[in-house]
Amino acid sequence: MTLFEKAGIAASVALMMTAFAPLASAAEATIEISVKDNKFQPAELKAPADTPIVFKIKNLDGSPVEFESEPLQFETVIKPNMEGVVKVKAQKPGRYEFFDDFHQGNKGVLVVE
Repeated sequence: MTLFEKAGIAASVALMMTAFAPLASAAEATIEISVKDNKFQPAELKAPADTPIVFKIKNLDGSPVEFESEPLQFETVIKPNMEGVVKVKAQKPGRYEFFDDFHQGNKGVLVVE
């Protein structure tokens, strides 16, 4: 067997292993939420368990928002009339609260099922 034949076999085996290997990470769940009149819309969100989560936040107000969650371990400021993105690792089933630290009455919950 020539060197080129061996290289071709090795490449074929590597390609087959890649094709049948499980995905390195689960698909992300994207959740869109907006802030209008200092209120999350919607205030209750749902996401699948054991799946990384991407929040896409639109701040439709004229003041900044500090989108924060202690149990989900994130905190970000979104400027007025801007958008932000927060990525969160996969979560187990449960209820996870979030809030706007600049407007303490603005609260919501993520329900992971």
